[in-house]
Amino acid sequence: MISSAQNPLIKNLLAIQKKSKERKKQKLFVAEGEKEIERALLGNYFFKIIFIREGSTNSFINFNEKISDFIVIENKLFDKITIRSGSEKYIGLGISKTHELENFKLNKKGTILVAESIEKPGNIGALLRTSSALGASAFMIADPKTDLYHPNVIRSSLGGVFNIPILISDSKKIINLLIKNNINIISGALTNNSIPLNKATFNKPCAVVVGSESKGLKSDWIKNSSETVRIPMNNNIDSLNVSVAAAILLQYSLDN
Repeated sequence: MISSAQNPLIKNLLAIQKKSKERKKQKLFVAEGEKEIERALLGNYFFKIIFIREGSTNSFINFNEKISDFIVIENKLFDKITIRSGSEKYIGLGISKTHELENFKLNKKGTILVAESIEKPGNIGALLRTSSALGASAFMIADPKTDLYHPNVIRSSLGGVFNIPILISDSKKIINLLIKNNINIISGALTNNSIPLNKATFNKPCAVVVGSESKGLKSDWIKNSSETVRIPMNNNIDSLNVSVAAAILLQYSLDN
């Protein structure tokens, strides 16, 4: 049992939890909570260590082949190092996957969700949760502004980050990939030429693209779109949270 915050394993866990540089250097991430860790294991992720709160049972015995070690942490120390103090019993130190273009297997069916230049980890997590829940065939991050394995991404996605194919690249490469594979680009944007959602065709296969709330989509996406779509709004509201807008566009695409 570990009871000291000066233990090298605890110090390293906190460094990975707090610093993107350490996550990338060590190719590790921190996942808290039984559901999130289980979804990662079911998504074929491997864990270096599962830290268990003192007095808690081991819920991951059936995944022994994917977990290198189990370590118990004293109650007070566990509460100090967990982000959700007092509400969780497990902290996992997982091994990151690569999401580069050369390792990505494109599914040419259904609808892909693309998020361009989204800065807040919570929004990326919400977009991943939406993509996973609604059944998108993949999730692509264009021109990334945050770390995919940021704890807030994992927490906000409720583990959705672990069970959907993910590609991270720049806009130009993703646009080229989509065009090369005859995947229609549907951009969600307010432009002079954008059409109301109910008049869009969403011809499959397609990629629904959303951008940041402050800057919107880059012109390259608009230029290469088969359709540019807007969501009609009332009461002088001129924008939606990006995850809400993405959910509306994605569901509409999947239904048509």
